[in-house]
Amino acid sequence: METEKKQTENTEEELAAYEKLRLRVSKSFGELNEKISKESISEAMDTAIDDLKGMGEHSKETIAKAADTLKKDIASTTANIKSRVDKVTEPAREQFDHWLNKGGALWHDIANEAGYIKELSRDKSGAFFLNITQALQGWSSNITEKLGTSLKYKSGEMTHGGEFLCTSCEGKIHLKKPGRIPPCPKCSNSEYRRS
Repeated sequence: METEKKQTENTEEELAAYEKLRLRVSKSFGELNEKISKESISEAMDTAIDDLKGMGEHSKETIAKAADTLKKDIASTTANIKSRVDKVTEPAREQFDHWLNKGGALWHDIANEAGYIKELSRDKSGAFFLNITQALQGWSSNITEKLGTSLKYKSGEMTHGGEFLCTSCEGKIHLKKPGRIPPCPKCSNSEYRRS
């Protein structure tokens, strides 16, 4: 009974730390705009972690667990959405290439000399999603190695939520808010990946 109470308190503290860290990192990402890169993402993450430590509301161990979980969530989400973002930005990329081909040598030379014109010619939201996805992909490429774990989730692990697929029966679960992942309701398996 006492062990269960302590575990519940630890879970609540980890979720609170995770949520504060997630909000700080999200705000930092939003402020990066065109300056987004894997380096700026690392800096935003480090700053958010340091800010949370400086508040003194959570232990360093709890903040470290929350940070590792958030890094894993960002890396797995990035891996999952990259192909979807590419689909969204592909029509704008094709249109730019069409204009480039029709514009002749002058337009081609200008585009080569000023590569940013291509980005400015695309749909702004598509360019933002493309930039953030590429930066997050660069940043997260080493996260799995640094965390010493795969991008699979196990029952009991904390996550920001989302949709997960059971690695055994392909059953789906959807967590609407941050929390711990339950065993698969279909087969009781304990391993998932993002769907």
